[in-house]
Amino acid sequence: MPDALDQLTATLGVSPPPDFATLTPDELTRLDDYVRTALDHRKAALDGALDSGMRLIPRLARPAVKKVLGL
Repeated sequence: MPDALDQLTATLGVSPPPDFATLTPDELTRLDDYVRTALDHRKAALDGALDSGMRLIPRLARPAVKKVLGL
C-alpha cells in the first residue's frame, strides 16, 4: 500500500531506502509510529536541554540570547 510508504516518507523528510517497499503496510505503519515516537522524544530532550541552558544565562540577557538563537 503506497499510502503507508508515503506517510513514512513524509515523517522522515526523505525517501526511505528502496527495500522499504517490500514491507507490508502494517510494518510500515509500525515503523512510522516508532520514528514519530523517537522524534517526539528527541524534541522533548532538546527542549529540556535548552531550558536548562537558559537558566545559566542572566535573566536580563535571556531575550537577547533567544533572539540570536532565533527562538
